[in-house]
Amino acid sequence: MTRLAQFSAWLQSVPQRLGALPARRVTWALVLIFAAWVVVDVFVLKLSGGLSRSTYDTMVRARLVAAAPDPRIVIIDIDEASLARMGKDFGRWPWPRDTLATVLDHVEKQQPAAVVWDIVFSDADRLSPGGDAAFDEAARRSRHSHFSVVRLPAANDVQSEITRAQLPGLWLDGAAPSSTSVGTSTVALIAPVLPAVAAGRLGFNNGYPDADGILRRYRHAEQLSDGSTIQSMAMSVARAVAGEKTAPALLQEGPQGGLMAWRKKAQLYPRVSFADVFAHAEGEKVLVPVPDFQGKVVIIGSTAPSLHDVHPTPLSPLQPGVESLATAIDNALHDRRVEELSPTMQATLAILMCVCIALWVQFNSVASLAPALVALPAALLGVSYLSLNFTSVFLDLNLSAGLALAFLAILRYWNECRHDHWCELPDVSRDLEIWSIHRRNPWMGAPLDRLMDVVERHAPQCRVLVPHAYVTWPQRLRWPELAQYAAVVGPADALQAAASKLRPALGRLGQVVDQPIRGAAGVNRSQLVALAISGWAAMGEIKQ
Repeated sequence: MTRLAQFSAWLQSVPQRLGALPARRVTWALVLIFAAWVVVDVFVLKLSGGLSRSTYDTMVRARLVAAAPDPRIVIIDIDEASLARMGKDFGRWPWPRDTLATVLDHVEKQQPAAVVWDIVFSDADRLSPGGDAAFDEAARRSRHSHFSVVRLPAANDVQSEITRAQLPGLWLDGAAPSSTSVGTSTVALIAPVLPAVAAGRLGFNNGYPDADGILRRYRHAEQLSDGSTIQSMAMSVARAVAGEKTAPALLQEGPQGGLMAWRKKAQLYPRVSFADVFAHAEGEKVLVPVPDFQGKVVIIGSTAPSLHDVHPTPLSPLQPGVESLATAIDNALHDRRVEELSPTMQATLAILMCVCIALWVQFNSVASLAPALVALPAALLGVSYLSLNFTSVFLDLNLSAGLALAFLAILRYWNECRHDHWCELPDVSRDLEIWSIHRRNPWMGAPLDRLMDVVERHAPQCRVLVPHAYVTWPQRLRWPELAQYAAVVGPADALQAAASKLRPALGRLGQVVDQPIRGAAGVNRSQLVALAISGWAAMGEIKQ
């Protein structure tokens, strides 16, 4: 026999050998294997552990319940229409900053709650220094403005020369440092070039997308090496509008930030064109009414695709950055957040689920779990979906759902191998006995599993003979009378030796024949079936 033929024969024998394994050992071995995988995956490989991105995004878009947008938030939008209209007089973006000063003064006169600049003033305008001077003066007069800085990777902090003394408005006063050297840390960022902006309220305005490029999280604050804390733009606005001690829980987020509580759809915050606000500030007539900004949180930013401030989010593949900032500010104003299960908790839940399945199989049967193959993963995902709608903690059970599906599928395959093993032709080299068993309900599913358990435990040399119960939709047996019969077949001496334990165990499953049928050694399959049928017929006569 060639090696290929040997390997093919070995491969064909694998299901038979798997089916011969004891049920208890198989289920608990699977628990150990799956538990080891969960630990390695969640804490090392991180392939299926952690947030399931596609599942989470789908749930976010399909929510039934989501917080309404804060009616105070309004966006002054540098949209494509504004770029086209103002480009006639001021050229391509960026425009001279006296245009921004005009809008800032106009909004500031109306006493807004906050004016949030989703624009980084990092470079001087050498072509229009007068515009820089005008905006710097307007920023100095403003009492409600919040300006953006861009946080660079923390690894560059040691090479930076920017300290708290230069940008005092960026630091979070309410977060006490762990050392006495307050403000000694340098921080790497792109800072404002205008003096009044640098001296104003500041917040880092970074988007930190996940590995797949989708923005799901927001970082409200970041602690530096000296223990002091810098704030995000959303935190700066929330502290100014809602109070200095607002949103303390947001400060406890990890280094990756927390999941954002998105609104139900993208682009729900009201927008007004920058060109319309500018024209209104200049005293010109506008076709679209410009709203009153009193008490509003006014965010000045861009939705124009040509300015490239767009990124994918769970709500949209092309969501403007100003919309994401508006969502972050809304969440900070209302202390609204979505907490996640820790990796340890995810691993624990997944392992506990495998243990529960194993315990169920040990005290019931594998066949009784057939409905759970679809129902259990669906139920776990349903719990995740409901948690996203009705709680502040997203119970990410995707790992548990995936493991449940794999665990149940493997158990189901092994149970089929087990059926093939325990329902095969027994050893016919010795004289046989056939113990017929009758029950009112068919021998299929859980009853057949329990019958195989009894034979495995008390008479492992014997086998089970049972007619195949073909089922047509919707679950109607073609021959229910035939499916009520089964038999335990094996060497006569083995059955007699196990009779004291085997007969009571079988009696708990059905009615066992008093007088077994004998068969001579060497019978073939057809002869064995004929003997079993004669035993079943005799049982039918007895019952009559």
